Amino acid sequence: MTEVMTSADAHSDPSADPIMDIIAGATRYKIMMQCIEIGLFDEIESLGETCTAETIAKKCGYDVSVLERLLSTLASYNLLQKDCNRKGMPSYRNSSGTSKYLTRSRRPTMIGLAMSVDAMIHPLLDNLPMLLKSGKPKLDINKNVADNGNILSSSPNHQKTPNNIMDKENNMGPGSPIKQNMSSMPHIPKMPCMPKMPPNSTKMPMEKNGIDYQAKFLMAMEGFSASCASSIVKAFDLSQHRSAVDLGGGPGRISFEMANTYPHMKITVFDLPPVIQVAQKMQQPCSQGQIFFKTGNFFEDEIPSADLYLLGHVIHGFDLKGIDRLLQKVYSKLPPGGSVLVMEKILAENRTEPELAVTNDFVMTLLSQGQERTFSDYQKLFSKHGFVNVQFKHIDGLNYYDVMLLKKPF
Repeated sequence: MTEVMTSADAHSDPSADPIMDIIAGATRYKIMMQCIEIGLFDEIESLGETCTAETIAKKCGYDVSVLERLLSTLASYNLLQKDCNRKGMPSYRNSSGTSKYLTRSRRPTMIGLAMSVDAMIHPLLDNLPMLLKSGKPKLDINKNVADNGNILSSSPNHQKTPNNIMDKENNMGPGSPIKQNMSSMPHIPKMPCMPKMPPNSTKMPMEKNGIDYQAKFLMAMEGFSASCASSIVKAFDLSQHRSAVDLGGGPGRISFEMANTYPHMKITVFDLPPVIQVAQKMQQPCSQGQIFFKTGNFFEDEIPSADLYLLGHVIHGFDLKGIDRLLQKVYSKLPPGGSVLVMEKILAENRTEPELAVTNDFVMTLLSQGQERTFSDYQKLFSKHGFVNVQFKHIDGLNYYDVMLLKKPF
């Protein structure tokens, strides 16, 4: 007679659960990345319907027995949906999230974001022993603020980084410090949605497939807000504003969502020249006439006038000196009653949650002198510069954003 033990009879040590989850998470991430690299999700998407392992294996030249196990694994991660066809055989299709965010035919995509973590953050973590002893980031991207107000020059070769992390010729230029250091990504097969630009002295080196590093980097930036951009722009009622400037706006994903939500609003994406050159080519046709692009450095140059400024993932990457300069500039430019929409992930007051914000706070030590902050930290920071009525809204779900709205008094 076979004895069956219930959960009341036997269970594993629950104190080991978070450890096992982290260990398993590393494997899950690596499997997902390899499937992105080989274009498996794209191949499944191109078939247009649920398909068997045999169909996929024949199309891609894979061993069917290994592929069957991989597809079942991806289904257990909810990256694929597993069904049975009319013959009773297992069949697979991309889950809605995979189809939306991990295929090259769609925008916005999270492919660039996932690859930037693999190409940059993980190698930087190899320097953790040195960081603990020196207390200095391997990439100090704020070192030029004190000298000339520029985090990184828009010229190639301005900052050399370890060869195993970034190509020495990469240009790193958007307003956010995180943005400025995520431009090196591994090779991606050709993506029709990305523009091919003729090379010149102000643009980044081209790859063989015609996709430059800057375009890949902008894809990564799209990935940050891909799942929550609509929630961000709807967190507060901004309908009273007629004009907005997205400082360090990168590819303009937040601006595009703002335009969709507030069709009366004129919006300017302000960023360094190499970023704007690509962002313009990525502009959605429906936003033309409402979204405009202007090149410049928000530390050195005059910023466009508006009654609303957007700061997405900008403040957290700078030291206090850089933040003070930027906020003073924005405050002086705003008309009385104007607003600033600040988009950052907010730490809880105990600084141990949410996990993503706490992890990002540590990751900042690898990249810059920046940091994540609690809402009370931000309140003190903004009030120091004269802003009032600071409001905060949490964006639900696993994402990189919460939202704060601050006002310049009348």
